[in-house]
Amino acid sequence: MSLVTPDLPGQRVAVAEHELGPGAAIPGSDRRHEPGSREVCLVLEGRVRLEVDGETYDLERGDAVTFDSDLEHRLSNPGADPARFLSVLTAGLRRA
Repeated sequence: MSLVTPDLPGQRVAVAEHELGPGAAIPGSDRRHEPGSREVCLVLEGRVRLEVDGETYDLERGDAVTFDSDLEHRLSNPGADPARFLSVLTAGLRRA
């Protein structure tokens, strides 16, 4: 993972670029973020599988998804080629 935005105290949004080899998963991505957190993932290359709250979504290059990241979730590469994607995590937003 490469953090695109600076890691500053009190910052509520983080943008990161992730690279996953075939069959790899993000370590610890099955954890939950703080209540009200949301995440956007944009696939730049390869395939990414998102498992969130018991549902599975297979994403390909150009696909984007937004989900509540305070739910249990996991991001992995189910493909035979490397995958690269951006994630934007917005922490602690309250839902109306």
